[in-house]
Amino acid sequence: MYSKIPNEVKPSPTSVKLTYANAFDSNFCLLLRERRCASLANTQDATLEVESNIMVAKKLKSHADRRR
Repeated sequence: MYSKIPNEVKPSPTSVKLTYANAFDSNFCLLLRERRCASLANTQDATLEVESNIMVAKKLKSHADRRR
């Protein structure tokens, strides 16, 4: 999508990465920004990894809570 935006109105790559990261809640955004990805594509890949890690952490916490 980004590559299809005309150059006259296309935001900078840094602006796009920050806007994309800020679209998520603050905790998720912080984890995503800590990855310091070089491009929007890398940021999107990192989003999938962070989301997966958060889901696994929630499952582990839920499992631990049930065992208590």
